[in-house]
Amino acid sequence: MEQVRGCPATVGLKSPFLVPLLLLAAAAFFLMGEAREPRLSEPGVAPADSTSDVVVPNQLDDQTLLFSEKCLKRSNAIYAEEVSEFEAIERKVGYFRMRDDRYGKGFHAITKDRLAREAEC
Repeated sequence: MEQVRGCPATVGLKSPFLVPLLLLAAAAFFLMGEAREPRLSEPGVAPADSTSDVVVPNQLDDQTLLFSEKCLKRSNAIYAEEVSEFEAIERKVGYFRMRDDRYGKGFHAITKDRLAREAEC
């Protein structure tokens, strides 16, 4: 057999295969180490000695529900009006306006205003 620069011709592993093999071995080592560690709690299993305290959210009365529904409807109406104006200007100008310009509110400002109104509701 021939020798090239002091290395035998029959090398067990070539260098391109060595790096991925080492990475796989390291990953297997760390995964096996994690599997051996005791788990403090199993996911999805509640401890037997603790009581489950279910917190009931505050019940909203009918007036609050009506107010929030009216507020959201008003916000949607304002949004629809602003978007229709925006689309009319967009057809006139010929391009989508993300920011405010000389023609009026941009889409970013319309959406930002809507989110602010709905946060108040």
